[in-house]
Amino acid sequence: MQLTDFDVLKQANIWFEQQKMFWMCTIIGTYGSAPRPIGSIFITDGKQRVGSISGGCLEDAFVDMLERGEFEQHDQIFVYGKHLDEPNVVRELPCGGTIRLLVEPMRQNEDNRQHLHQWLTTAEAKQPCQRVIDLSSKTSHKQLVMLENETAQVIGETASTITLTYGQVWSILLLGIGQVTQHVAELGIMAGYDVKLCDMRKELADSWSFTKARGGVDIEWRSPDDFIEQYANERSAVLALAHDPRIDDVGLMTVFETDAFYIGAMGSSRTSANRRERLSRICGFTESEFKRLHAPIGLPIGSKTPVEIAIAILADIIRVRNGKGE
Repeated sequence: MQLTDFDVLKQANIWFEQQKMFWMCTIIGTYGSAPRPIGSIFITDGKQRVGSISGGCLEDAFVDMLERGEFEQHDQIFVYGKHLDEPNVVRELPCGGTIRLLVEPMRQNEDNRQHLHQWLTTAEAKQPCQRVIDLSSKTSHKQLVMLENETAQVIGETASTITLTYGQVWSILLLGIGQVTQHVAELGIMAGYDVKLCDMRKELADSWSFTKARGGVDIEWRSPDDFIEQYANERSAVLALAHDPRIDDVGLMTVFETDAFYIGAMGSSRTSANRRERLSRICGFTESEFKRLHAPIGLPIGSKTPVEIAIAILADIIRVRNGKGE
């Protein structure tokens, strides 16, 4: 799950407490081009819309069908597209793809209230979980199952049951405050990442305005190695952006021991070469280990300004996360 879906869950809980009837749509399958990943959620009360399952066309069509009285009875699977040989297919997306949706009318009852509340609480705690929806009767039963470890399978499906797995969120760990750091934090939060930041240079505290109170992230005043040891995992991108060896090098000395999917450090080609020499000399890192390091950081788009550099950095993180080549 991305953090962008948290807003959908929060609004779903608000609507439920306001005694509103609404519908939740979850993507359970795609074919061809599709703008949103499996597991993405969207809710609507027929007027207001929160979340996204397409670029807008599917949301429009869904609301139109609600106005015609469809999807009011019980949880069901709906296929939007012409490629699958099923009787309830309507038409394909403009991009040529097909989307299968789990459609859940969220009626006012205690089971739905507890389910939504537990799901939001679990998501906020970044705890992996599974939603199990029984479609075998018109009074569909929903269950939330806590997971100790994540499973590679996002969707499980039988003739009567849908299982949706929500793993831990992806994170961006920032070393060192600065203009580029702020823009990366802003973009990362908008893209649905859990963003954390550390520094040790308290004399720079007044230069950081993108605090949690303003929708951003607060600085953790601590050593980068401790910061990385606590937070870095296989879903983390670790970015050394301080342009100060006291911060960047200390963090990089630790991060190669983690499973971070992306390691990047800001600096010119000369700065990056000098950094590699220092780390090789001090820590004995090999060329094989340095292959994990993206330095100079970011896609080579000719970026010069802080915001352009931040865009290049986040784009490269997304590229690596999605398994796309150079």
